[in-house]
Amino acid sequence: MSILETLSRLDLIAFALFVVGWGSYELYGAKAKRDGIGLPHHMHIWRQRWMMAALERDNRILDVQIIRSVTGNSAFLASTAILVIGGLAALMGAAGDIVIVLNGYDFFAETSQNRFGLKLAVLIVIFVHAFFRLAWSMRLNANASITLGAIRQPEVNADPGEARARADTTADLLTLGAKHYNSGMHSYYFGLAAGTWFIHPAALIVATVWVLITLYRREYRSRALASLMAPGGEG
Repeated sequence: MSILETLSRLDLIAFALFVVGWGSYELYGAKAKRDGIGLPHHMHIWRQRWMMAALERDNRILDVQIIRSVTGNSAFLASTAILVIGGLAALMGAAGDIVIVLNGYDFFAETSQNRFGLKLAVLIVIFVHAFFRLAWSMRLNANASITLGAIRQPEVNADPGEARARADTTADLLTLGAKHYNSGMHSYYFGLAAGTWFIHPAALIVATVWVLITLYRREYRSRALASLMAPGGEG
């Protein structure tokens, strides 16, 4: 039985809108960063300022602790993604019983074992994607700690240009790590939206739109962004 035969027409429409919506948002985010707008772009500016401040510090334990904290966030979410994947895989074995329970609710869309399995597979793919993004974010942050350690102390720094270049490299690695962290977080957001697909395809459409609006407001219209751009912040 093909996927087209397994899923209803409304299922296919909802899933197509889900994929297009997520993909379009990621493309918009990449363009927005190139155009110099949005939270990710302005956080890159602050990472550059952070590294410029680190150049003047003899003791960089604070900077190492910040990187360690950021890496810990990625590690926690990556570990959680593994647990979610394991839980979803375990549900595959009980799909027959779960389908009977779901079909007992009048307000749930009628499903079948194959249809339920396909939806579980979509969720597994989403959280596998989240894991790889978050794991790579951890690696990039670890690399940034190495390049930070390569910046000479102020009192022995005979080449300010070299120190500035290494600080820029560190800031770029941290920003790249943040990019993959954000992508992993987006997978969590859209993974939660995909979970509503078990209720009804219309719920998936509504949840997708809700997630898109929420992410857009937080990354491009939030008070956090306004604070980063406040007078004194851009100087």
